[in-house]
Amino acid sequence: MRKMKNNRLTNKKSPQRLRRLIAVIAAGALTIHGAMSILPSQANAESADISIRNWHPSSVLTVPELKPSWTAQVDNYLKMDEAYSGRHAIAEEGKVFTFAGSRLIAIDAKTGKRLWSYGKDLKPYLVYDHGVIYGLTADQRPYAVNAKTGKLKWQSKTSILIDARYGTEALVPTSDTLYAIKGSMTFALDKATGKLRWKMNEPAGEGNGTDYLHEADGVVLRTFLVQGALTSIQLNAYDKKTGKKLWEDFGQGDALQVKDGLVYSVDYYSPLLFDYQSLPDRKLIVNVFNLKTGAKKGTREYNWKLSGEPPYQYGGGSSFMTGGKLYIDQGDKVAEYHFDAYKTGLAPLRTFQRPYGEEWELIGLVQERLIFKNRKTGGLAGSKLVNGRVIGWNSDAPAAQIDVYGKGIYRAQRNGTLLGINLLTAKPVFRVKTGADLHESTLMTNGMIIIQAEGKLLGVKVPASLR
Repeated sequence: MRKMKNNRLTNKKSPQRLRRLIAVIAAGALTIHGAMSILPSQANAESADISIRNWHPSSVLTVPELKPSWTAQVDNYLKMDEAYSGRHAIAEEGKVFTFAGSRLIAIDAKTGKRLWSYGKDLKPYLVYDHGVIYGLTADQRPYAVNAKTGKLKWQSKTSILIDARYGTEALVPTSDTLYAIKGSMTFALDKATGKLRWKMNEPAGEGNGTDYLHEADGVVLRTFLVQGALTSIQLNAYDKKTGKKLWEDFGQGDALQVKDGLVYSVDYYSPLLFDYQSLPDRKLIVNVFNLKTGAKKGTREYNWKLSGEPPYQYGGGSSFMTGGKLYIDQGDKVAEYHFDAYKTGLAPLRTFQRPYGEEWELIGLVQERLIFKNRKTGGLAGSKLVNGRVIGWNSDAPAAQIDVYGKGIYRAQRNGTLLGINLLTAKPVFRVKTGADLHESTLMTNGMIIIQAEGKLLGVKVPASLR
């Protein structure tokens, strides 16, 4: 009877509990609703118009890391449009010459110790010749400084400042003359005193001269870019003593060779008149001139045919001379000729395979390897003279600057490192962290490489395997 009563009491309380439970749930629901009402509405992220993931990992070369022996802060001239880029630092006599605070300074290449400083507000341009540094003042007057002591030898009264738009600027020392080039102007200064001997201008160049200058047998050769119905290069000859123009020839480029009173120069004009897309025939023309009179003494033609079908590409044609041999890029190969043994219809001594693709340009010969530059990437490839085998030098980042000294390729990269590669084995040897994106030419003197990074120089001892 008591049990039944208790059950009744329990059942009697159930509706009250139920109402309380409902009230609690309702209150909780209101609380949650209130909380949600003050939360921000859900944000939808904008989707990319195009999204691509690279699943191919880039190779990272594992090589020993070398620590610089020293680091020096210097003026930064590594902007891409810097007028004096590539001319503001040189390494000679175990020293590095560059600028800090617009002053010329000398640094010991092994220790990084500053040895001396000279001048103020100097233009960041330097050349070295037989113990003397030549440069330009703020108003572009050439000066000469003793490379050992930093003492001024002379400062010229002549300024080469002509017009800011004349971009080409160069100092060229010879045996007794310092030539200063400014656009289409040429100044001849006494090398011992800085006194002006003569100056001349090539009107047809309209300020567009190259930095090529060659002196031989009392004659000075220079080239200019001349515009007309067809724009081409022009070769001029001047008397060394007076600056008087001796002769000129439109379409002729830098001299391949000056020998026995004769100038051998590539004809760049004739190929402009050729319908190279329709015909596979190609030729490099070398004209021969009397050095003093410009009288034409002969013509040499080196002929080849391109493979394939029209339309044909331009098909190479770049060339250079070294060791008495002429090397010509002939589209799918490089041909070697003995230059002094020319005769009509001369066949090449031998030919070499070149890297595949039209973007490769023949630029030189180092350690018995033809060297090619990729016009698109700036990278290098080679072809061995001994067997014609094409070789490459692997890297792991785009190049900012590449320099070759003997057995070493020094590749300053856009990832803040410099990679040292053995030219002969093609194997990477070392890496140096530079912390810079842009780099200038790597210098070398007294067993040290000098890395030019942004606003600083780093001195690194060259490993024995690359010497």
